[in-house]
Amino acid sequence: MVFSKNYVLIPFKGIYLEYKGSKLDIKRNIYPVPNLKNPFLGVHFTIKVDETIKIGPTATPCFWRENYKGLSGFNISELLEILKFDIKLFIKNENFRKIAFDEIKKYLKSYMLKEASKLVKDFDSDGFTHWGTPGIRAQLIDIRNLQLVHDFVVEGDERSIHILNAISPAFTASLPFTRFVVQEYILKSGGKKDGKI
Repeated sequence: MVFSKNYVLIPFKGIYLEYKGSKLDIKRNIYPVPNLKNPFLGVHFTIKVDETIKIGPTATPCFWRENYKGLSGFNISELLEILKFDIKLFIKNENFRKIAFDEIKKYLKSYMLKEASKLVKDFDSDGFTHWGTPGIRAQLIDIRNLQLVHDFVVEGDERSIHILNAISPAFTASLPFTRFVVQEYILKSGGKKDGKI
Protein backbone atom coordinates (compact mmCIF):
# COMPACT_ATOMS: atom_id res chain seq x y z
CA MET A 1 0.00 0.00 0.00
CA VAL A 2 1.35 3.44 -0.98
CA PHE A 3 0.51 6.33 1.33
CA SER A 4 0.82 10.10 0.91
CA LYS A 5 0.74 9.89 -2.90
CA ASN A 6 -1.73 12.81 -3.04
CA TYR A 7 0.34 15.13 -0.86
CA VAL A 8 3.63 17.00 -0.79
CA LEU A 9 5.27 19.12 1.94
CA ILE A 10 6.72 22.53 1.18
CA PRO A 11 8.57 24.67 3.74
CA PHE A 12 7.55 28.13 4.97
CA LYS A 13 9.75 30.47 7.01
CA GLY A 14 8.51 32.17 10.17
CA ILE A 15 10.36 35.16 11.63
CA TYR A 16 9.36 37.03 14.80
CA LEU A 17 10.08 40.49 16.18
CA GLU A 18 11.33 40.27 19.77
CA TYR A 19 10.50 42.73 22.53
CA LYS A 20 13.35 44.28 24.54
CA GLY A 21 11.43 47.09 26.21
CA SER A 22 9.89 47.27 29.70
CA LYS A 23 6.47 48.88 29.13
CA LEU A 24 4.54 45.97 27.62
CA ASP A 25 2.85 43.84 30.28
CA ILE A 26 1.66 40.62 28.65
CA LYS A 27 1.41 37.39 30.64
CA ARG A 28 0.10 34.93 28.04
CA ASN A 29 -0.14 34.27 24.30
CA ILE A 30 -2.63 36.41 22.37
CA TYR A 31 -4.08 35.29 19.03
CA PRO A 32 -6.29 37.01 16.45
CA VAL A 33 -9.53 35.49 15.20
CA PRO A 34 -8.34 32.96 12.61
CA ASN A 35 -8.94 33.38 8.89
CA LEU A 36 -10.36 30.00 7.87
CA LYS A 37 -9.00 30.42 4.33
CA ASN A 38 -5.45 30.66 5.64
CA PRO A 39 -3.68 27.82 7.51
CA PHE A 40 -1.30 30.31 9.15
CA LEU A 41 -2.32 31.99 12.42
CA GLY A 42 -1.61 35.59 11.54
CA VAL A 43 0.41 38.04 13.66
CA HIS A 44 0.13 37.09 17.33
CA PHE A 45 1.91 37.47 20.67
CA THR A 46 3.93 34.56 22.03
CA ILE A 47 5.64 34.35 25.43
CA LYS A 48 8.87 32.33 25.22
CA VAL A 49 10.10 30.10 28.07
CA ASP A 50 12.51 32.86 29.13
CA GLU A 51 9.44 35.21 29.28
CA THR A 52 10.57 37.21 26.24
CA ILE A 53 7.60 38.54 24.25
CA LYS A 54 7.62 38.16 20.49
CA ILE A 55 5.20 39.04 17.69
CA GLY A 56 4.81 37.41 14.31
CA PRO A 57 5.47 35.25 12.50
CA THR A 58 5.91 35.67 8.80
CA ALA A 59 4.90 32.67 6.69
CA THR A 60 6.86 33.10 3.50
CA PRO A 61 7.97 30.24 1.25
CA CYS A 62 11.43 28.80 1.81
CA PHE A 63 13.31 27.66 -1.26
CA TRP A 64 15.02 24.67 0.37
CA ARG A 65 14.42 22.82 3.64
CA GLU A 66 17.27 24.42 5.58
CA ASN A 67 16.74 27.95 4.19
CA TYR A 68 17.18 29.68 7.57
CA LYS A 69 19.58 32.45 6.54
CA GLY A 70 21.07 33.58 3.24
CA LEU A 71 22.40 30.68 1.19
CA SER A 72 23.20 28.40 4.15
CA GLY A 73 22.00 24.84 3.57
CA PHE A 74 21.45 25.54 -0.15
CA ASN A 75 20.21 22.50 -2.08
CA ILE A 76 19.58 22.82 -5.82
CA SER A 77 17.33 19.74 -6.14
CA GLU A 78 15.13 20.93 -3.25
CA LEU A 79 15.02 24.43 -4.78
CA LEU A 80 13.75 23.10 -8.12
CA GLU A 81 11.18 20.79 -6.51
CA ILE A 82 9.81 23.47 -4.17
CA LEU A 83 9.74 26.15 -6.90
CA LYS A 84 7.71 23.80 -9.09
CA PHE A 85 4.95 23.61 -6.48
CA ASP A 86 5.20 27.27 -5.43
CA ILE A 87 4.74 28.38 -9.05
CA LYS A 88 1.80 26.01 -9.59
CA LEU A 89 0.15 27.27 -6.41
CA PHE A 90 0.74 30.90 -7.33
CA ILE A 91 -0.68 30.50 -10.85
CA LYS A 92 -3.63 28.20 -10.14
CA ASN A 93 -4.71 29.07 -6.59
CA GLU A 94 -6.12 32.57 -6.12
CA ASN A 95 -6.23 32.19 -2.33
CA PHE A 96 -2.53 31.23 -2.25
CA ARG A 97 -1.67 34.39 -4.27
CA LYS A 98 -3.54 36.52 -1.73
CA ILE A 99 -1.79 34.78 1.19
CA ALA A 100 1.60 35.27 -0.52
CA PHE A 101 1.08 39.03 -0.97
CA ASP A 102 -0.22 39.42 2.61
CA GLU A 103 2.71 37.49 4.05
CA ILE A 104 5.35 39.50 2.17
CA LYS A 105 4.05 42.66 3.91
CA LYS A 106 5.12 41.16 7.25
CA TYR A 107 8.76 41.70 6.32
CA LEU A 108 8.06 45.40 6.87
CA LYS A 109 8.56 46.04 10.57
CA SER A 110 5.94 48.80 10.50
CA TYR A 111 3.30 46.44 9.11
CA MET A 112 4.07 43.74 11.70
CA LEU A 113 3.81 46.32 14.50
CA LYS A 114 0.53 47.69 13.12
CA GLU A 115 -1.01 44.19 13.04
CA ALA A 116 0.16 43.41 16.58
CA SER A 117 -1.13 46.73 17.93
CA LYS A 118 -4.68 45.66 17.02
CA LEU A 119 -4.53 42.93 19.70
CA VAL A 120 -3.58 44.92 22.81
CA LYS A 121 -4.67 48.22 24.37
CA ASP A 122 -1.30 49.68 25.42
CA PHE A 123 1.21 48.73 22.75
CA ASP A 124 4.89 49.71 22.97
CA SER A 125 6.12 49.57 19.37
CA ASP A 126 9.52 51.06 20.28
CA GLY A 127 10.41 47.99 22.36
CA PHE A 128 10.42 45.63 19.37
CA THR A 129 13.99 46.20 18.29
CA HIS A 130 15.18 43.14 16.37
CA TRP A 131 14.17 40.08 14.41
CA GLY A 132 14.53 36.73 16.18
CA THR A 133 15.90 33.47 14.84
CA PRO A 134 13.64 32.10 12.08
CA GLY A 135 11.82 28.80 12.20
CA ILE A 136 10.66 26.64 9.31
CA ARG A 137 7.24 25.00 9.13
CA ALA A 138 6.36 22.17 6.78
CA GLN A 139 3.01 22.84 5.07
CA LEU A 140 1.09 20.00 3.46
CA ILE A 141 -0.23 20.58 -0.08
CA ASP A 142 -2.94 18.44 -1.67
CA ILE A 143 -1.57 18.03 -5.21
CA ARG A 144 -4.97 16.92 -6.58
CA ASN A 145 -6.47 20.39 -6.14
CA LEU A 146 -3.39 22.48 -5.24
CA GLN A 147 -4.78 23.50 -1.86
CA LEU A 148 -2.97 24.18 1.40
CA VAL A 149 -4.21 21.52 3.84
CA HIS A 150 -5.62 23.05 7.03
CA ASP A 151 -6.31 19.93 9.05
CA PHE A 152 -4.71 16.77 10.36
CA VAL A 153 -4.29 14.07 7.72
CA VAL A 154 -3.82 10.46 8.74
CA GLU A 155 -3.43 7.50 6.40
CA GLY A 156 -2.84 3.92 7.37
CA ASP A 157 -3.83 0.29 7.34
CA GLU A 158 -3.58 -2.64 9.74
CA ARG A 159 0.24 -2.53 9.57
CA SER A 160 1.16 1.16 9.69
CA ILE A 161 -0.07 4.63 10.59
CA HIS A 162 1.14 7.77 8.79
CA ILE A 163 0.47 11.20 10.27
CA LEU A 164 0.98 13.45 7.28
CA ASN A 165 0.00 16.81 8.69
CA ALA A 166 0.54 17.55 12.39
CA ILE A 167 -0.76 21.08 12.25
CA SER A 168 -0.38 23.98 14.66
CA PRO A 169 -1.48 24.27 17.42
CA ALA A 170 -0.30 20.68 17.73
CA PHE A 171 0.43 20.95 21.45
CA THR A 172 -3.09 22.05 22.43
CA ALA A 173 -4.62 19.36 20.22
CA SER A 174 -2.12 16.63 21.07
CA LEU A 175 -4.16 14.69 23.65
CA PRO A 176 -7.45 14.55 21.67
CA PHE A 177 -5.52 13.81 18.49
CA THR A 178 -3.58 10.99 20.16
CA ARG A 179 -6.87 9.57 21.46
CA PHE A 180 -8.28 9.65 17.91
CA VAL A 181 -5.25 7.88 16.43
CA VAL A 182 -5.30 5.19 19.13
CA GLN A 183 -9.05 4.58 18.75
CA GLU A 184 -9.19 4.65 14.96
CA TYR A 185 -5.90 3.01 14.00
CA ILE A 186 -4.64 0.92 16.90
CA LEU A 187 -7.74 -0.41 18.67
CA LYS A 188 -9.75 -1.08 15.51
CA SER A 189 -8.47 -4.15 13.73
CA GLY A 190 -8.38 -4.80 9.98
CA GLY A 191 -9.49 -2.62 7.10
CA LYS A 192 -7.85 0.43 5.66
CA LYS A 193 -8.52 3.74 7.39
CA ASP A 194 -7.48 7.08 6.01
CA GLY A 195 -8.78 10.58 5.95
CA LYS A 196 -9.00 13.92 7.65
CA ILE A 197 -10.34 14.72 11.08
